[in-house]
Formats: sequence, structure tokens, C-alpha cells
Amino acid sequence: MEKHCGTKDAASCVVPTGTLLEVGNREIWQMELVSRDRVTCGRIVRQLVEAEMYTIRYLIVYDMTTDRHVPVPANAVTEITSEAVFCSIDAIKFLSLPKLTLPLDRAQEEEIYGIIEQTPYWIEEAAFIHTGPEPGISE
Repeated sequence: MEKHCGTKDAASCVVPTGTLLEVGNREIWQMELVSRDRVTCGRIVRQLVEAEMYTIRYLIVYDMTTDRHVPVPANAVTEITSEAVFCSIDAIKFLSLPKLTLPLDRAQEEEIYGIIEQTPYWIEEAAFIHTGPEPGISE
């Protein structure tokens, strides 16, 4: 299915299921991304959002040292303060992440999650769907 947009608003676009849209976010724009070992990896410039799920999947970080845009999984974020965004990725693994290429496909996503050695969001979500809510929690 092709993307059809009537306005510049990304929410008004009809996009294929699972497509990630690149969008801006004023709240974290230009904030530093800090690794688990307290190294500043770059600045957040955009996000990749799965519009159908209203979910941020990746932060796009500009690494000035290597002059590249790097997709960082949103589920690697551990804390957001007024000074920075902190993640669970070591600085050396951040440097191993691939340069962002759009559209980001599943093979690229698998490569990213393999580098950071973290469970991908689609596996986390599938496990939750199959196990359901915790006992004692009603839907």
C-alpha cells in the first residue's frame, strides 16, 4: 500500500501496517543521549514512530563524531531528565550501531537488537499478548 497524505500532518497519512514514520518531538529534540557507561553519544534529532500503535520505536541520534544518524531503540531508554536521555547501551555498542537508512526494515531492526543484545520490541509485545495480564488484574 502506498502512503497517501492530504496534509503535512503525519497522523493524517494512510501508511502500511508496521511502517515507521520519522517525526520530530520538541520535548527531547537536541537532548544528549548518554550511554550506560556515562558517555555522551550524540543528540536526539528525530523519532521513528509506529503510528498505528501510537508508539515511539526508535530515537534518531546524530553522532557528530562519526557524522551519522543512528537509530536507538526506544525500549533501551532508561531515564529522561531535564538534562539528558539515558540508555542501557554501552558507548562502544552505540558506535557499532548502523547508520540510519529509511525505510528501516526488519532485517535492520534485527541487526540493531543483535548489537545491543536486547529483546526486540515485537518479541516483548508478542510475549505479553500470549501471556495476558498478570493474575489478579482484570481487563
